[in-house]
Amino acid sequence: MNVLNKTLDSIFNGKLKLLSRFSATGVLNTIIDFAIFTICESLLGIHYTISQVIGYSFGVANSFVFNKKWTFDHNNSNKKMIHELFQFIVVNIISLIVTLIFIKALVNDFNINVYVSKIIVTLIAQVINFLLYKIWVFN
Repeated sequence: MNVLNKTLDSIFNGKLKLLSRFSATGVLNTIIDFAIFTICESLLGIHYTISQVIGYSFGVANSFVFNKKWTFDHNNSNKKMIHELFQFIVVNIISLIVTLIFIKALVNDFNINVYVSKIIVTLIAQVINFLLYKIWVFN
């Protein structure tokens, strides 16, 4: 158990701290997003674009808390939280628009399964989010 604790400490607090924490937070956000998306799309029969908005929104709410407090260790008192939240929402609206465009194209134009499309657009969103969080929101 001690070796596991040292390994985890090394991963989440070492040289790759930022990337590993962002990735772990992203995995949790993705699980939440996919679970809500699946419930909406498969169980409730809600169209995949609306399911994408709902699932993504739940992931975003979790993402703000974890990225602010843990990933980016951002407790800058000079910057009001409301301003930071506004920037975070703007980034995620951009990301959501990109994912909606891509998921629609992948499903309708390329006949790719909706869940495979969801995985692809999730990866695209992660790149956009990481870059914009790092340089604009939590800097």
